[in-house]
Amino acid sequence: MKTKLLILSLFLVSISSCYIPKQKPDNFDEFWQSSIKELGKEVNSSIIKDSIIGEKRITLRSIESYENTTIYAWVAEPLNSGKYPVFIRFSGFGRGNKSKNSIPDKWFLNQKNQISIKVDIRGQGLSTKQIKFKGYLTNGLENKDKYIYKGAFLDAVKAVDFAKTIPNRDGNIVVTGGSQGGALAVAASALNSNVTMCIANFPFLTDIFNYDKTKWPMKIWIHETKIKERKLEELHETLSYFDALNFADKIDVPVFLRTQEIDTITPKEGAIKLFKTIRSNNKNLYIAPCSGHGCSSKSVLANKMEQVFINENLIKNQ
Repeated sequence: MKTKLLILSLFLVSISSCYIPKQKPDNFDEFWQSSIKELGKEVNSSIIKDSIIGEKRITLRSIESYENTTIYAWVAEPLNSGKYPVFIRFSGFGRGNKSKNSIPDKWFLNQKNQISIKVDIRGQGLSTKQIKFKGYLTNGLENKDKYIYKGAFLDAVKAVDFAKTIPNRDGNIVVTGGSQGGALAVAASALNSNVTMCIANFPFLTDIFNYDKTKWPMKIWIHETKIKERKLEELHETLSYFDALNFADKIDVPVFLRTQEIDTITPKEGAIKLFKTIRSNNKNLYIAPCSGHGCSSKSVLANKMEQVFINENLIKNQ
């Protein structure tokens, strides 16, 4: 055991001292423009389940996404006639509801005066029938075109395309989520011009190169790189196409960003870099004085600030 630990330690030292990785690839924009073309704009969706709960009609929808993968969304629409803002919530890492008979995140779906869409991307919830969650972080890691997050980010783009097809939307499409959901919100805002506001909470995959190499998730990526006998340069090259920092200069809609003082998964230093890099001048950052990934979700002040920000930045008279 000590021998294995020594070998891994030597590997980490050797790969971490060889070079300084390039933050953003030269062909980053071209890569994602090409990927969006592969995805296409057509929206194919079907209703799987339909019910009335309280003052909302709630449907479970299947949506066809990148490479013929089906993703799923719970859609809650007010029963009263009128036009409403659309809020899309993306799930965190490994989360999702695998049952058609149990409605997830009712607190979100039951929000009044809005159309709420809870999305499970590939490898989450019902879509695990096609893509298993096991090994998610390293699925296709050897190639940026095959890496799981290429499809995941394109799923987020497709979810926005789907939201645009809802007849009683008022023009607002707000994307939101925490951790992995925050990263998906960032990617969707950068890659889909139909997004009108971004609420990104402690977004995962931010400032990846400065992640602690001895902790999750970087240690998982490095371990996979080692056993596949690949170079750190190749790992960094792949991950650079999915770092939230590299999407930031494409975001020109209002952004509310929160994180926490101490967090190894979304270090505040990375969140600050992201905030500064976001193109939009209409943005707000709050760092909660707490320790632990996602602890800012419990911040009463952060929640109030977020709601005020949303109210102030919804597009009126749509």
